[in-house]
Amino acid sequence: MMKLKYFLYALLTLLIVSCSTVDNPTVNPEPQIPSYRDILARLDWGTDTTFVYGHKTPDVDAVTSALSYASLMRALGYNCKAKVSTPTNRETAYISDRLGFALPELKSSVAAGTRLILTDHSDYAQCVDGAKEARILQKIDHHIEGDIADATIPYVRREMVGSTCTIIFGCFNELGVPIDDESARIMLAGIVSDTRNLTKTTTKGVDSTAWKALVSQLRLEDQIAEINRGMEEAAYNYDGMTDAEILLSDYKDYEIGEHLIGFGSLVCKETEMDAFITRMLAVMPEVMKQKGRDMIFAKIDNLIPNTDKSESASPYMEEGTYFIYYGEGTKALAESIFGTSLRDGVTYTKENLSRKQIVPLITEKLK
Repeated sequence: MMKLKYFLYALLTLLIVSCSTVDNPTVNPEPQIPSYRDILARLDWGTDTTFVYGHKTPDVDAVTSALSYASLMRALGYNCKAKVSTPTNRETAYISDRLGFALPELKSSVAAGTRLILTDHSDYAQCVDGAKEARILQKIDHHIEGDIADATIPYVRREMVGSTCTIIFGCFNELGVPIDDESARIMLAGIVSDTRNLTKTTTKGVDSTAWKALVSQLRLEDQIAEINRGMEEAAYNYDGMTDAEILLSDYKDYEIGEHLIGFGSLVCKETEMDAFITRMLAVMPEVMKQKGRDMIFAKIDNLIPNTDKSESASPYMEEGTYFIYYGEGTKALAESIFGTSLRDGVTYTKENLSRKQIVPLITEKLK
């Protein structure tokens, strides 16, 4: 009898709690996580155009990520337009002509209060001039967090993948926005460039998934290898450029603690490497002064002929990375990462490293 009494008491208590929860939904409410679309709707869009920018000295991924993300935002009804803060490079000119899409207009600075979306960068030193006084609504990136802190921006999407355009491909799908052929061409260009057609060590499975879907949509299965070769040849072509222009052709600025750093990304054939390094070292003091840096570095991909003669193969393969340096404290920093210098200003690693892999190593040492 006593057990039945306790059972009925427990049952009554349960019924009371259940009824109270129904009548008063504030009791133990389920957390409501806003969707991506909801977050976008809550942003302070204002009435003026929101500009979408990749980094200064833009490579293909910086340009195409800005273009494709601006297109996605417009498809959702937001007044967005892609811009570039400095002129585009030869590879970008080649692929925009080859695939038939227009490049963003140049707008080198923005006024205070301008609304911005940043793609493919996370440092003020790489931003359009005026960004510190602008309103940054979003950041879409595949690098480590820089001095533009994620916590200061309403929406940040950071994924450590091969290309920013891979992230944006995922954004289209998550939001249920169909990918038109122009956006497909633009995103494919960024993925092919930043992953070197899925061969770079930073390439992830999601890059391959996006690449396959876009190649299939555009029916480029029989042309993508030739397109990649054309992009490589354009990227590796320094004809008619001064040594300073070469060093700055794929260059980024960073502020790491109190250090102002410049970092170029270059390529050179193995047979020409020694002379090329000597030229780049000679021009580093000039570039460092021009850019107002106290340390300057460059990584140089060592290119050797690809013995695979099939049409799908790239003409060159990367075999190791040279890392050159100039400025007070740079020798000790470089050698702490890559070992003893081959000669003054030059270190080497057998690994094929990208800039996005080296910068965190420098950051760790400096901080």
